Amino acid sequence: MMRRVRNPIGALRRGQQLRARLKLPQERLAGGRRRWIRSSMDWLVGEFGREVLLRPIVVPSDVIPAGYDGSLEAAEDVCARVAEQMGLKPGQCALSFGLVDGVRRHRVGTVRESTGRWVRAAAGNEIHLSPSLATDPVALTAIYAHEVGHELLLGTGRITFAHRPDHESLTDLITVFYGLGIFTANAAYERRPRPNGRGKQPLARGYLRETALAEALAYYAFLRNERYPAWDRHLDPPVRRVMRNHLNVLCR
Repeated sequence: MMRRVRNPIGALRRGQQLRARLKLPQERLAGGRRRWIRSSMDWLVGEFGREVLLRPIVVPSDVIPAGYDGSLEAAEDVCARVAEQMGLKPGQCALSFGLVDGVRRHRVGTVRESTGRWVRAAAGNEIHLSPSLATDPVALTAIYAHEVGHELLLGTGRITFAHRPDHESLTDLITVFYGLGIFTANAAYERRPRPNGRGKQPLARGYLRETALAEALAYYAFLRNERYPAWDRHLDPPVRRVMRNHLNVLCR
């Protein structure tokens, strides 16, 4: 019997291709991602106002306090800061940390993610988060902001599922528009240790994913007339590199 010889170069290429796919948008974006980003961001400006676009961008120290301890109480405080940044009224959308990771129930009026869910309810809309998010405040901020985005878009009736089949990607984009794009982009891709302890496995979050979010941040900076934004130092290096390159293209 012939022993199969492993091809390390082939395995490396497959790994690179997988990482590249995980950094691209999960949904098909009409007209291509760059045109979609421009038209959708311009729609958000028209819908919510240019004043929102021009607010100071949120950096980690604005929502994650020094000495953050990973408790649910600390996580609730982070969410309260995000809710204030996005203009969520007190009591507008109830928050709970009772979501079990990976649970996906098919319910009308529910937008599902493995660690976050927005639910339309007669008594008041709700956001459910997984308690595991408390240990990762960057991902917590990104996912909670995404769910608040559902409230701002779907909960207020600005869009409907039928009107915007790309609503999940639009909900990622609204986090950039409201100044929370650093968190959404940095949380979009990471490598985690495998359960068996052998190496790491890639994890992709959200719908726009890392590449489109970096380009969305570039267009966000362009609309704000920021040629060399100081806040880009808070971006992970791969995100910052794509964002700067695309911003250079936009500013030519």
